[in-house]
Amino acid sequence: MSSGEDVRLEAQNEIRQTLNLCSFYARQVGLFFTDDPPSNLLQKLKNKAAFVLSAAALLLLVAGELAYVLSLLAANTSVAEFVASLHIAGYGFISVGKMAIIWYKQDIFKQLVRELADLWPVRKDDGEAAEIKQRSLNALRFFHIFYTAFTVLGVALYNLTPIALHAWRSARGARSELGFVWHVAYPFDKRHPVYHKIAYAFEVCSGVSSVFFMLSSDLLFTATTSHITMLLRLLQLKIRRLAPERGAAGGEAGGRGAGGHWVATEDCLTEIVSCVKVHQRLIKYFNDLEKAFSLVNLINTVLSSVDICCVVFVIVLLEPWMEVSNKFFLVAAVTQIGILCWYADDLQSASVGVSDAVYESGWFRCNTECRRLLVNVIQRSQKPLYFTAMKFNNITMRTYASILTTAYSYFALLYSMYSKN
Repeated sequence: MSSGEDVRLEAQNEIRQTLNLCSFYARQVGLFFTDDPPSNLLQKLKNKAAFVLSAAALLLLVAGELAYVLSLLAANTSVAEFVASLHIAGYGFISVGKMAIIWYKQDIFKQLVRELADLWPVRKDDGEAAEIKQRSLNALRFFHIFYTAFTVLGVALYNLTPIALHAWRSARGARSELGFVWHVAYPFDKRHPVYHKIAYAFEVCSGVSSVFFMLSSDLLFTATTSHITMLLRLLQLKIRRLAPERGAAGGEAGGRGAGGHWVATEDCLTEIVSCVKVHQRLIKYFNDLEKAFSLVNLINTVLSSVDICCVVFVIVLLEPWMEVSNKFFLVAAVTQIGILCWYADDLQSASVGVSDAVYESGWFRCNTECRRLLVNVIQRSQKPLYFTAMKFNNITMRTYASILTTAYSYFALLYSMYSKN
């Protein structure tokens, strides 16, 4: 195997390691982003069945939640009871959107993951570059563990709370019936003993499917976005090292010509051309990623404020027995949209930072051809790379602040309506 193939294989292995959690949850619902799909027929059928069953369970759950919400509207129910069912339905809609996107575009995501290997840094002799890379990977690993733990623990608490409450009340000698996990309408009497067990098992399984689809999408988005941001910062480092001062570490970048002016060496020109090519590839890669996630980002930004508002309303005014589960739901919801905005904002800052890196390089020691290339880099990098919600809105930390502000406004309105009743 050639050295080039060895480097690419090492890069692919490192990228796969950063997507271990994403791959695990994707495999549970029959999807593959980094792993090769199974080759034997039995395993193929097994994975197809896993996806079909998971998707069907999620779609039926969301349909039942929507039917329940509509039944409350038809019955002119109270504001409190209506709001108590909304945040779960909202989360279900977000999960359905993410499920549809990652299934429909899974080949695109596979290609994007493969393309990362061509840009991935594997050199270990550059201490500063290695530090940037390791810091980025450590931060990504910490977030993935934190976000996954809260999300999985949250759905586990929702699934187990009805059982725990039933056991506690029964132990005290009080009359008790096992409740349900979600607010879902069924075309049969769900209180019937047999149907009750079926409904409860369905709600547990569909809730787990919802979380698995959500995690698959979110972990893939954060990992790929973090990697582009890291590569942009490594590009900044490379640009800052262009044409260093004479006698500086790294060697001379040029010499004086007949007129006494600095001229760039061939090596400097080669480095600048290399930086320009890497910058162009990163921009193209980002544009492909932005198109793939644009609809998901729209669903997230539109529904997150409603979800956060409703769960805060439930925590503050309703259902004290579900308070712990709802608090975990709130943390997961706030973290999910917040981290999406944070990673998108961080990438935007890194894209603009490329122009700053050019200013901080030794561009004034370069010849006219090199300067012209660097001016082009400045002009392109001054147009930030933004993730968007289907082009309606750029996603940054300002978007996150706007979502939280909107959620508080909704909560204040609901609180006012609830207080008057």
